[in-house]
Amino acid sequence: MALSRHLSLQGLFVLLLGTVVGGQDLELRLKDGGHRCEGRVEVKHQEDWGTVNDYKWGLEEATVVCRQLGCGAAVDAPQGAHFGPALGPIWFSVIYCRGTESAIMECSYSTVKDYRPEGLSHDQDAGAVCSGFVRLAGGEGPCSGRVEVHSGEDWTPVSDGNFTFPTAQVICAERGCGKVVSVLGHVPFRESDGRVWAEEFRCEGEEPELWSCPRVPCPGGTCQHSGAVQVVCS
Repeated sequence: MALSRHLSLQGLFVLLLGTVVGGQDLELRLKDGGHRCEGRVEVKHQEDWGTVNDYKWGLEEATVVCRQLGCGAAVDAPQGAHFGPALGPIWFSVIYCRGTESAIMECSYSTVKDYRPEGLSHDQDAGAVCSGFVRLAGGEGPCSGRVEVHSGEDWTPVSDGNFTFPTAQVICAERGCGKVVSVLGHVPFRESDGRVWAEEFRCEGEEPELWSCPRVPCPGGTCQHSGAVQVVCS
């Protein structure tokens, strides 16, 4: 099915494959959503932010957008200017991804130019809704549980080694869960957990989200721990 989809696109568009356009990396963002990890897909080209037409837009493409932005897993791939129409150029008439790429410019895509003169409108702007970089899992609700972050492939538990209270503050605020009530260590890992997040977060407590906190690799690439860490928010 994916192959036939790809071949049909090849018959209608000039598709390119690359990581840069005009020798320049293209910035990506999600605009006009409720938070950084949802919104209208916009790409910066020639100093202008522009959109992606929603023709053939689906979860495969949204998955790559979420991965590139460090926003976890794709939950939805809204079409039809779900987050409102933009005002600038429409840089892409189509983007095709397999869902395994690390960045949107590793996908196949149409020639990058403004497609408004060719009849495309912002009523077909593509969007993406992502799960976010961090979640609290296995608790009594969305505001308590094991701290897990998304690697771009799967949810991975965070070790209780060197986990700080300011880091927990950032997580509670990002999740819309108020302030920290407690931070617990020695929480058993799930039987399905095959690995532990290999970085330590060094938040100061004022960062807008965990993704923006400084982090360092665990010594030797392995976090010393006695279990997972659990956070309870107010």
